[in-house]
Amino acid sequence: MDFGSLLDDSFLYAKEGVWERWTRWLLLIVSMLIFPLILGYMVRIYRGEKPAPETGKWLALFVDGLKLLLVQIIYLLPVILLVILACIPVISTLVTSGVLSQDFSSMSDSQFERWLDSHPELVTELLFTGGFMIILLLVAIILALIITLFSFLGVVRFARTRIISEAFNFSAILSHIGRIGWVNYLIALIIISVIGFIFSTIMNFFSFIPIIGIILELFVMVILYVPFILFSARFSTLVYDAGEEPSPPVSCQTGAPTINQ
Repeated sequence: MDFGSLLDDSFLYAKEGVWERWTRWLLLIVSMLIFPLILGYMVRIYRGEKPAPETGKWLALFVDGLKLLLVQIIYLLPVILLVILACIPVISTLVTSGVLSQDFSSMSDSQFERWLDSHPELVTELLFTGGFMIILLLVAIILALIITLFSFLGVVRFARTRIISEAFNFSAILSHIGRIGWVNYLIALIIISVIGFIFSTIMNFFSFIPIIGIILELFVMVILYVPFILFSARFSTLVYDAGEEPSPPVSCQTGAPTINQ
């Protein structure tokens, strides 16, 4: 897999999709506010449309976006439930112990020590529930990584087949990864993750600027987020296409009788 070509293609796709196409760019920015629309636009990209598809047919975009949102929620649900389950014991301990109702900032060191001495079981409970939370959060992280292996191609598979359940056809996805090559596939995931991290870091940089930082962050995000969506969706599409099965050869037989010489 030529990752340089994948990146070049994705970058040019995003550039040609919005540069000097200000009306489309503006409509896609507005679509982010009604986010199923921008998700529906990603579905069109996943289907392999090139160049970047025109906006329009808004109802179809909205419906496709809702379907993609449902796929994403189902993939994320196990991780969300694990995180909630990890936090419940700690929150319950803090609530029942009265920690949340205490104003520790107004206490002196001696007052805090007396309060802690009056709750000898608190430290043990927090250590136990905190350890339980850390273990479950680690499991959630591992689960999220495993889910990413399937969801990255699963969303494209849904777009191509137009069937939600096909996004969770894990055996077909594993076969698809096998055709791409596991090493190539993992490298592709790392590349898009690093690019996403750099993009997020750039966005967050502006928040550290006093006074106007938040305004600048929102402005840059609005301007750059649409091209980034086009870039990442196109990259996913190209990775998926690398594992597509070759089309069967077309038969040249015409059915005409053979004349023996």
